[in-house]
Amino acid sequence: MSVQTTPARAGVAERAAFTALVDEPEAPFSDAPVYTPQGTGVLLLLGLVSPRVPKESRPS
Repeated sequence: MSVQTTPARAGVAERAAFTALVDEPEAPFSDAPVYTPQGTGVLLLLGLVSPRVPKESRPS
């Protein structure tokens, strides 16, 4: 004996609820500075390459 089933289809309300849970909203566009992990490496490199402060000579 074979039983045939039809797949259940979601209605408009169920589809809207699912979309609201799964869909990620877009971030608003802004000119705010953005965190960049590479920036710390550049600052560290500039700190290592920069010239040292001259020391004062001691009078003899």
